[in-house]
Amino acid sequence: MPRGTSLPRGIQEIDSMPKPLAPCPSEFEIIDRFSVNPNWNGSPITLRPNDNARIPQTPVGSVILAWFNQTALNSDGTLSLTSGGSAPQFLNAPARYSQPFILMNNWLGNDLSVTNVSVVTATPIWVALYGPGIPGIVPQKLPPDGTVVPLATLATAQGTALPRWMQLKLTNNTGSLAVFAIIGGPLGAPGTTNGNNGYVIAVNAAANTGPGTGVAPPDGYYATTIGNYYTFQFNWGSSTIFVAGMSATTSLGATVALVTL
Repeated sequence: MPRGTSLPRGIQEIDSMPKPLAPCPSEFEIIDRFSVNPNWNGSPITLRPNDNARIPQTPVGSVILAWFNQTALNSDGTLSLTSGGSAPQFLNAPARYSQPFILMNNWLGNDLSVTNVSVVTATPIWVALYGPGIPGIVPQKLPPDGTVVPLATLATAQGTALPRWMQLKLTNNTGSLAVFAIIGGPLGAPGTTNGNNGYVIAVNAAANTGPGTGVAPPDGYYATTIGNYYTFQFNWGSSTIFVAGMSATTSLGATVALVTL
């Protein structure tokens, strides 16, 4: 996502996720050939090269696709993604990273098909979807009273906003980079990360970007801050608020709180 910035390593890692890669040689671009799960529901699954998983119908709203390259080798991997008859989008899966790679999007209820098209055969890639109601995701309760909820890597929290101004407070007091993915509010235009009720925010980053800073955020982000917390104000009525921790596994101390204003 982030590119051309001096953001910490964790954010730079996410940068590569939505960027298409040059196609691999044709003998490795075997898309949908060995379907291991043609009725995938988004719960975590490991795809080996040429394995495919397909969700027949995605939610109409933002969801987060997350993946890890699980190889013990120093071998980069590649995922192919198609939806609604679209041309394949190739997602990079570098080896030996401790931070999940993510792509947030609204696929508008279309199918979503992911295939491991890695060159090296010993390159398993773990993939999962995150969002409200996705099977296999059990969010912690996020009450609207300011209760601080810890968010480990891939942990989630979900609550219901009140029909008034509310605030999400995203914090990490350890100094480690922390990345938060938020889903909530009204639907917007499809095809843009921040236009379809999805927001990615990083604290303890290397730059202040986003609303109010005069600096455009890195691709795929709503905002970043050099501080150890970020407050996000909204008035979305009585709607569901979903937050996922997408920090590196070595980044401890990330928390979220939902506050009534």
